[in-house]
Amino acid sequence: MISEEAYEILKKRKRPNESFTDVIIRLGYEKGSAKRLLELAKSREPISSDTAKIMEETSREFRKNFKTRDFEL
Repeated sequence: MISEEAYEILKKRKRPNESFTDVIIRLGYEKGSAKRLLELAKSREPISSDTAKIMEETSREFRKNFKTRDFEL
C-alpha cells in the first residue's frame, strides 16, 4: 500500500502501456539512484581502500542527516 501522494507521483511518471511496477523499476535506474551508482562503480577500475572508506563514511553521514517530510498514517 502506498500513500495517495506517492500514487499521484507514480501516475504522472507512468508511460503509456507501462505498469506501476514498471515505473518503479525504471525510476530505480534513473540518474542519481543508488543502484545506478553501484553499476557505474562496478564498471570502473577498482578504488583504493582509503577511498572506499571515505565513500562509506560519507554515505553513512548523509543517511544519518537525511530528513523526510512529516506525514500522518
